[in-house]
Amino acid sequence: MSQARRTARVWFPILVPAVLGRPGDVLVSDRGRVVSLIYRRTRYGLVRIDEFAGHLDPVYFQKFVSFRTMTEVTVNGTTGAWITGPHDLVYITRDGTPATASARLTAGNTLIWGTGQVALRLEGNLGKTAALAIAASAH
Repeated sequence: MSQARRTARVWFPILVPAVLGRPGDVLVSDRGRVVSLIYRRTRYGLVRIDEFAGHLDPVYFQKFVSFRTMTEVTVNGTTGAWITGPHDLVYITRDGTPATASARLTAGNTLIWGTGQVALRLEGNLGKTAALAIAASAH
């Protein structure tokens, strides 16, 4: 985790969920726009958190996610989405350009939320209550 911060390959705050602790792997991709925290040994099995430099736009949620598979949730005082099944995440980069990211784990559910600077996607074989607890512990 500190490797991504130390190498200065990213220029946005990386949130780490205290509930999961230190990730097994940290991947930096898309020229420093995406950081992935990989947790291989959790009580939920494989869990992945992708963090994107940018923010979420509710209009893109409406365009790309079926409301049959999405439930609106609150994460740390902000609106997020609980999604069952495959989906695409569309986020707005820091320069205002929409960018699309596909789901990485096909067998799991997904929680999507954001801060002013970062869009986050938590994926794994976990339920909504566990996902919300993990997200709430991210700092």
